[in-house]
Amino acid sequence: MRNSLFFLARWAAMIALAASSTAHAHHNYALYDRCNSVSLEGEIASIEWTNPHVLIDLRTGDATYRIEWAALPQLAQAHVSTDALKVGDHVVIVGSVMRDPEQKVMSLVSEIRRPSDGWSYARQRPSCAPRP
Repeated sequence: MRNSLFFLARWAAMIALAASSTAHAHHNYALYDRCNSVSLEGEIASIEWTNPHVLIDLRTGDATYRIEWAALPQLAQAHVSTDALKVGDHVVIVGSVMRDPEQKVMSLVSEIRRPSDGWSYARQRPSCAPRP
């Protein structure tokens, strides 16, 4: 009995450690150029309304970017529904791209506009000051 409790406690600790390291790595925005916002214009090739972030593949003139938008609960608070954007929509998205130009990934999205009907999403741009 004592060995099985030790075994379960050890497994619980390992799972907790793995989960915390994954969550920490997930929010490492040091890979992004937070001080320079970039505007990408193109057509939505795919959109996944999932957690931890809504994912958009945006086809621009020369590349396809993976856009990591906000979490579903944040978008619900901003009154953004899952039918707000769809494949084929022409949009302008403003956010921070990865420092490595080979990586076509944008995060920290501060604005999305759909010029065809004036729909828009906006949130305050995060500070680019380094975190302590």
